[in-house]
Amino acid sequence: MVNSSGQSPFVSEAVLLGQVAFGESDWIVTLYTRTHGKLTALARTARRSRKRFGAALALLVLGEATLRERRHGEIAILERFDAVRDFSGLSADVVRMAHASYATELLRELTVPRNPDPVLLELLVEAYETFSKREPHSGTLRAYELKILACLGLSPVLDRCVKCGDRDPERLDRPGTVLHPGIGGAACAACVPGLGHGMRPLSAGTRKLLCGAGSVRHLEEAIDLPAATPDIHAQAREALHALLSTHLQGPLKSLEFIRKLRGS
Repeated sequence: MVNSSGQSPFVSEAVLLGQVAFGESDWIVTLYTRTHGKLTALARTARRSRKRFGAALALLVLGEATLRERRHGEIAILERFDAVRDFSGLSADVVRMAHASYATELLRELTVPRNPDPVLLELLVEAYETFSKREPHSGTLRAYELKILACLGLSPVLDRCVKCGDRDPERLDRPGTVLHPGIGGAACAACVPGLGHGMRPLSAGTRKLLCGAGSVRHLEEAIDLPAATPDIHAQAREALHALLSTHLQGPLKSLEFIRKLRGS
């Protein structure tokens, strides 16, 4: 049915990435939809209407969104949002909630509007599932980070030196190898001079951990990768976060919260 705006509504699976209050009763929401990618929509009376939205329009819920484009402007109209899968139970555990919030915020900040990739939606839902079923684990976060970068064509180069192209694992795993965010991957010790600032150490164990996390088919498999020392996990985390920061506009609130939890 075409309404007075002349635009037909469309229905798409979607996850809420964020929302801000607008006026006395509306929300401006950011959704990641299966068919249209990330988009912004006006949810009229959403803060008081339980008929069209109820409790479904919330973080950690995969829903079926009914949306209508407007003739002018980038903001769509969200007419309904019906829950399909609800992961809001994650909020009962502060660490699980922090990890889920980070996964959500990372997708929101790394993607551009109106560039759909259903794999990204499925990846976020898979992250919610994994956080629900398995104990919080840094390996899951590393796998998620690497998979989202891969979907966006931003995977770090870890199997060769990005400067000289050397693929010899023995050379890459010698002391002095780094991950350089500015050039998008590993650089062997011989190529490090002159690379400038921002490098992160990339030991043999760290490179092995990242390669393993990036190759798992499912996020939960990253939990069962060979054990690594706390120092290696920390090095992998800092290397990836330095890489991610080159693609982000600023620090993520959820990541700062995870750091506070880690230090508590």
